This record gives sequence, C-alpha cells and structure tokens, in this order.
Amino acid sequence: MCIRDRKKSRRNRPSPRSRLLDSATRLFTTEGIRVIGIDRILREADVAKASLYSLFGSKDALVIAYAEALDEQYRADWQERTKDSTDAEAKILAFFDKAIEEQPGMEFRGSHFLNAAGEYPRPETDAERGIVAACVEHRTWMHSTITALLNAKNGYPSEQQASELLIFLDGGMAGARLTREIAPLVAAKQLAIQLLSAPPADYSI
Repeated sequence: MCIRDRKKSRRNRPSPRSRLLDSATRLFTTEGIRVIGIDRILREADVAKASLYSLFGSKDALVIAYAEALDEQYRADWQERTKDSTDAEAKILAFFDKAIEEQPGMEFRGSHFLNAAGEYPRPETDAERGIVAACVEHRTWMHSTITALLNAKNGYPSEQQASELLIFLDGGMAGARLTREIAPLVAAKQLAIQLLSAPPADYSI
C-alpha cells in the first residue's frame, strides 16, 4: 500500500471513540465486563491508552457509555419495528418478538443489561453505581413504554400489568439462556398474549 493509500485509509477509519465503543461492545457482550482489561480493549480498538482516558476517563465510564449506546440502539430498533403499527398489543408483543428473533444469533446470552448489572451486585463506587443506573434506566424505559401503551389500551392505570409482562420476558430470557432454545421465549409470549386478552381483574362499569 502506498503512502497516499495509507493516509486515505486512516482518514476513512471510524473515530477513536467509535472504535473503543465498538470493541468494548463486542468484548463485553461476548465475554463479560469485569473479565476484560483495558489493554485488551485498546489492542482490539487500535487506540492509545491516552485516548481512552481523554475520551472516557476510565474503564467504568466506558462501560456506562456501552450500556447507554446499547439502550439507544435497542430503543431505535423497537421504534423501527413498530413504526407502522397503531395497535398497542402488537407494539408490546414486539418486545417478545425482538428477543425471539435475536437470541439465537446472540448465542442465547440473554439481556445485556441484566448481565451487566449482574456483574455489580454490590456496587461500591460512584462509577459502579452509574453502570447499574444505566442498566436500570433501560428497564425503566421499557416499563414506562409498556405502561403507556396499556393505559391507552385499557383506559385505566396499568403499571402492575406492565410489570407482569416484563417478568414474563425476564423469565423467557432466563429460560432461553439456560436451555439454549427459543421455546421459553415463545412460551413467555403466549403468556403475554393471554394476559393482554384477559379482562381486567378489578374493574367496574
């Protein structure tokens, strides 16, 4: 490769920040977070250590950025899946469909957010609490989104029903991870359909 081609190739490379996030995402989602050291990330990203600290400040800050980027990507994908639907039930079931479609390609690793939070069962620093908070924020968005859809569908406050639907999804993900099959997720979706089609347990005309 001539000098001109090498310079052009460098110009066309993603930014150091993008390379760090991409490498961290690949490593964290496939191998875990705490087991991955800074040097491994830098080597995969082909970025100098000084760049990591100037861009993120620490590995924990990179983990927070990783969780936030995954959350942004998840929301965008769900919105794309449901953009042509006006049916609240279909939009809710899209969360289950997304998991059913994606988990085999993810080798049934389950929720990246639950996995990340699970690596910090007793967060001891502000940075570790920030990592857990970023994961909780994702779940809060899911719960509030499902609640809003149910409120519109049912005509009454439906936070409890939204919580039950998320528990179904959690159970399906855990079962799929253990059995390495989509059957638990399919069963979870069927439970969700039954719950969505059932009359409210406590209502009056």
